[in-house]
Amino acid sequence: MKKSLSVIGLVLVVAAASVACDKIKSPMPELQKSPAPSGQASPPEGERTAFAQAAQKELDELKVTIAEFKAKAEASGAQTKTRLGEEVKKLEADLGEAQQRLAALKAATVESWNQVKASFSSSLEQLKRGVENFRKNPV
Repeated sequence: MKKSLSVIGLVLVVAAASVACDKIKSPMPELQKSPAPSGQASPPEGERTAFAQAAQKELDELKVTIAEFKAKAEASGAQTKTRLGEEVKKLEADLGEAQQRLAALKAATVESWNQVKASFSSSLEQLKRGVENFRKNPV
């Protein structure tokens, strides 16, 4: 009986020790991501996704605006139609470039994201300036 009590005691000590060891384990060190080349930290994945979605929405709105400009150009007189048509083609080219840069932005690695974002933002600003210039031109 004395032997069985010591075996039971030993089993309880081993069981308690194994449970306690699970709680004492030191946490695994997290792998550090290399910093972005621009010196800025890359945003978290959720922020990147939100930016890409907002950018896509803005491009979609500009696409609708450009389609309206195209319809306006088609409804104009011959000389105005030619001039406005050329401006619309330039806006469509700028839109295509911005869409390509957005696709690159969505596929960018963590390391290159800030650089690709800056490139996209520049392209988007150029497109917006073109749209504003078109609006200012009288028909």
